[in-house]
Amino acid sequence: MRRVISLWAGLSTVVLALIGTLVLAPAAQADSVAGPDAPPVRFVSYNICGNMCGDAGGFDNARRIDTVVAEASGATWNADQLHLQEVCRPQYEAIRTRLQPKGFQGLFTTTLPGRPGLCGGADYGVAVLVKGPVVDTKELNLTIGGESEPIKVPCVKTYTQNRANWACSVHLYWSDASLREQEAALLAAQARQWLDAGTPVVLGGDFNGGPRSKMASSFYEPGINDGGRGDFIEADETDRDHFVADPCRADGRDRCRSGEPTLNSTKIDYLFLSARHFKNAKAEVLPQDPRVSDHRLIRGAAYWADCGPVGNSSGSLFRRDASGALYRYAGRGDGSIAGACKVGTGWSGMKAVTQQGSALLAADAGGVLWRYPAGPATGAYSGSTRVRAGDGWDAMDALLAPGDFSGDQKADLVGRDNAGDLWLYRGDGQGSYTPRTKIGNGWQIYTALLAPGDFTGDQKADLIGRDNAGDLWLYRGDGQGSYTPRTKIGNGYPSGELLF
Repeated sequence: MRRVISLWAGLSTVVLALIGTLVLAPAAQADSVAGPDAPPVRFVSYNICGNMCGDAGGFDNARRIDTVVAEASGATWNADQLHLQEVCRPQYEAIRTRLQPKGFQGLFTTTLPGRPGLCGGADYGVAVLVKGPVVDTKELNLTIGGESEPIKVPCVKTYTQNRANWACSVHLYWSDASLREQEAALLAAQARQWLDAGTPVVLGGDFNGGPRSKMASSFYEPGINDGGRGDFIEADETDRDHFVADPCRADGRDRCRSGEPTLNSTKIDYLFLSARHFKNAKAEVLPQDPRVSDHRLIRGAAYWADCGPVGNSSGSLFRRDASGALYRYAGRGDGSIAGACKVGTGWSGMKAVTQQGSALLAADAGGVLWRYPAGPATGAYSGSTRVRAGDGWDAMDALLAPGDFSGDQKADLVGRDNAGDLWLYRGDGQGSYTPRTKIGNGWQIYTALLAPGDFTGDQKADLIGRDNAGDLWLYRGDGQGSYTPRTKIGNGYPSGELLF
């Protein structure tokens, strides 16, 4: 709101694994500052009042910048996108510079050029920052005519948690509802073009109108049963504490065109997420920080619509990124792979990890083996639900879950220690393992180990190793806890991605 200057094992019959950064690693901590089951795709919208909330009025510009930067921290909110309104260019540049090491890029759009008394003579406008590459940009001019300043929207096409989407930061006109409604219609029409092309859209910002206004009807989807004619869900529409009494509370619905106030007693700030691409959205409005802005910051989170529990994670592959975030890529029946789904954080501290059925097994630096069950509703892995499965695993630098390697119809584990010795841990059928048995040595020559299950089709679990030269070697399991001499099955598989 402006007041002053009038965005495995069964992938068909093919085994697909990614090595290097695509190695399983464990979620030691819950993936949320708001609870272990909070959705993983994170957004923030904040009108930071950069044009007039200055030092003379008791506002702290350094605190303003620190507050926004903190929202991208894993210890705070770990936001993927930041939608900012009423921004001075120097504020944007300071935020962008500090977030660049975290992989953020952005776009600033000037609505008023520098002039005395405004942003210290610097440009003023709207900005969006995203964690990930920016592959395209677009500045939308929504100005109808009659506004006291141009209404422009910076949009970037980016990859948020490996999914392409358009992210736009929005600031609609503040003093004329009719102009605001027309601007909203133009924005919704552009968004629909992107949606029709198959690209998700996120709109975050200060829309300067209430949830039940005609302006908001351009965005809320019809399924909310309150006259919506748009393509979006709103992150705070399931907040029952702020449902309006009539009709939402009266008919017991799950969604409502309402939400927690973001300016005084009114909700005018939103996070709209394209309904066909996102699900289970939630939001939280933080208390106002009077030293930063007259608005309240809104956080939103959601799942990608095609993410959630899978029947068996052995039909998936996993990777962790440099920050320790864990992603699952589920296999499809046609042999292709679904997009990345974030299923955990805090996985960088584990020495060795593997998957066993839908669960993950991880050995920490202290030698404790943990079993992480997949969340039944989300498919995520959380430290809050892990179960201790053994001790003395500190010497292991690799774990494999080949299935029944010993022929007793119980799932086993295979570990490689720091000396290159290979050890078999026979499963006891109750979630733990019998004392280990040495089944090989010299395995330190392999830069990657895989347990693809029955790779040869003889109903016996096999092992595969990749050496320093990039050659692949197959060890056929004998069904009794050992294997036959190795056979070379490929070359040219350097460190990094391995596809077979």
